[in-house]
Order: sequence, then C-alpha cells, then structure tokens
Amino acid sequence: MERERKLIEEIQSALPEFVQACKAKDGDFVLMHQDVFAPKLGDYELLLLGKAIKYAGLMGKEVGIIPSPRLLPEGRPLFRDRDPLPGRN
Repeated sequence: MERERKLIEEIQSALPEFVQACKAKDGDFVLMHQDVFAPKLGDYELLLLGKAIKYAGLMGKEVGIIPSPRLLPEGRPLFRDRDPLPGRN
C-alpha cells in the first residue's frame, strides 16, 4: 500500500491535468497525445508514462494514446480511412 500511495502522490504532483481527467465521471478512458511523454527528454519521461498508466488503472480508467499526425511511407495520413479508436463512439 505504501508503494501505491507514493505512486498516487507522484502522479498528482507531476500530472495534475491527467489526475483530473482520471477522476472525471463522464467516461471510462483517458486519451493522451504521444508527444506528452517524449523519450528524448530522458528515461524519467518513460517511467512517468508507465506510472500514469498504472494510476489510470487504479482509478478504473483505460488509457488511449493518440499518435502524431504523421504520414505513412506512401505519403497518406495515418488515419485517413478509419477511426483511430475503433469501437469508441
């Protein structure tokens, strides 16, 4: 329980907007843009991403990652022909 308490305190301090989204009653998932956690900023960013996902699970939420609007090798948009989150209406 001590580890869980420390995780919750760290996420509440580092990611207050994410905590607010996880506490919202109007959905069962939280969406984040992939660039929120940039690996080029160091290993801590990846560790924080993992902790954020764990926190969301403790709050009963699923986490979805929204990719950057990049092009595929053929030059077409990544999600031109389909919903990036199928099954979510």
